[in-house]
Amino acid sequence: MKQTIVKPLWHQVITYSVVLFFCAITICSVVWMINLLRTEGFPSIGGIPVITFFSGYSAYVGLLLLRYGVGEVTYDENGFTVNKKGDTSRYTWSDITKTKYYGILRVLRLFRADGRTVYAIHGQIRHHRTFINKISEKVGFTTDVF
Repeated sequence: MKQTIVKPLWHQVITYSVVLFFCAITICSVVWMINLLRTEGFPSIGGIPVITFFSGYSAYVGLLLLRYGVGEVTYDENGFTVNKKGDTSRYTWSDITKTKYYGILRVLRLFRADGRTVYAIHGQIRHHRTFINKISEKVGFTTDVF
């Protein structure tokens, strides 16, 4: 039985907003850290590098999602089809050689044999989680904290 996943507009709007927020936090924290280094020295930066890392990491993963934000996935027992702005690509489950699940952000990336990303999906929505479960069943995936 074929199932289709379409990312709802509200999900895309929230993703754009959150990515923009994390990009702004990353830039502001870098500027703040540089300013503190110039005026007060290295010990004054404290935990700012941690803020910069996590906001930058979240922005990076969010940008991966935005790249596939307008895509539509149809999957069945044999594989899946990614339709992105009229460009359709068909993949069998064996075409996926690597997966990476960003556990903190609930994002799953699928890779081809040449290392290029095929698709990235956020597991927040129920229909997305069923696709991720199907990938887990057919291909498996590694869970990384980062």
